[in-house]
Amino acid sequence: MQSLGQYSKRFLSFRKTQAIIQFTRTLTSAKLNDTLRSRVMAVENRFPFLWRVKVTPVLNEWLKQGNEINPTDLRAVIKALCESQRFDHALQVSEWITKRGVFEISTEDVASRLYLIEIHSGLSEAENFFKSIPENMKDDLVYTTLLSFYTKDKETRHEAEATYQKMRENNMLFKPNPYYKMISLYGLLGETNKVDEILRQMIENGVQHDITLTSNNVLKAYASVPDVEAMEKFLKRIEYETPPFALAWQTGISMAKAYLKCGSNRKAIEMLRRTEQVVDAKSKDAANKVLMEMYGEAGAKRDEARLYISQNAKQRQRKGACRCKGSGGRSSHHPGYYYGGCGGGCGSIRGGGDGSRADDNGGGDGTRADDNGGGVGADNDGDGGGGCGGGCGGCGSWD
Repeated sequence: MQSLGQYSKRFLSFRKTQAIIQFTRTLTSAKLNDTLRSRVMAVENRFPFLWRVKVTPVLNEWLKQGNEINPTDLRAVIKALCESQRFDHALQVSEWITKRGVFEISTEDVASRLYLIEIHSGLSEAENFFKSIPENMKDDLVYTTLLSFYTKDKETRHEAEATYQKMRENNMLFKPNPYYKMISLYGLLGETNKVDEILRQMIENGVQHDITLTSNNVLKAYASVPDVEAMEKFLKRIEYETPPFALAWQTGISMAKAYLKCGSNRKAIEMLRRTEQVVDAKSKDAANKVLMEMYGEAGAKRDEARLYISQNAKQRQRKGACRCKGSGGRSSHHPGYYYGGCGGGCGSIRGGGDGSRADDNGGGDGTRADDNGGGVGADNDGDGGGGCGGGCGGCGSWD
């Protein structure tokens, strides 16, 4: 036991020394694209359960060396950290901005901080932070971020409705995203009449919106009930509108699931085949995994086998291409990053979808699709929303 304890101490000492060496190399490597972002991204939590690596020393060192810091740079850093799913580090940067007072924060920065707190510490802490925000800083971006937390769960229905009503009273419902959030919630609750009501409010209020995004949101809401009759009726109406409706593959999956729940396997298979045609190249791997599972559930064994063969052929081709590049599948080390042969790299957050994960088998960066775009991260369902998105330069965009 004593020798084991001594070994553990030596191991921890070695790891800490290695981290310090790596940190120093990163700070002094002016030849390796020495930017604030590159320095922060080089700091990693290799063993998060043993100690918490901080990124704030990098920011302090940057200032100490006489470098300037502007809002654009720091927002880009937060965005990059969010894309790499390093939300703890993103929150550290956000907190550092406030404590050091390096620039005057905007409501977009406040919304970003609120989002990061919810991810890092949970809803209760996010609510406490929201209460501490001065009233003049609580604009539609901040309220939309708070609303996005409440619309993810049936249990927080009343909080969502109260927040939505507050936004209405303060004339904050001039962007489509709050409506999308409520449409998603009422779909989750199975209340299609409420879905129709929110859609009517958005149109009557003259809110400018992307018809395709709105239609995909409504279809997913009907599918989640599932209300196949309302879903088909709505789809039939919008398919002949101008501009033409573009089905999102995530929506197609949701609709196919609705058909399966209602026992209509034939219609489910038809929808899955239609969905195959609209999958973009970046989402191919993630979508095909879901499609294969769905074909299997629907009893379409030939379609399942067809996709399986196609997927395996692409993976073999990709691995062959990696070997040709000279890495030989070996692991290589670079200060701040770890590359596992042909694969590796950091994941990134994208909006849309049903929360599926693509592990790309060494084909590059892993990606994760967030639920419903959410208003956190990149928003496939609307115009941004909360989170690291927007003006704070996070994972999504603020409109």
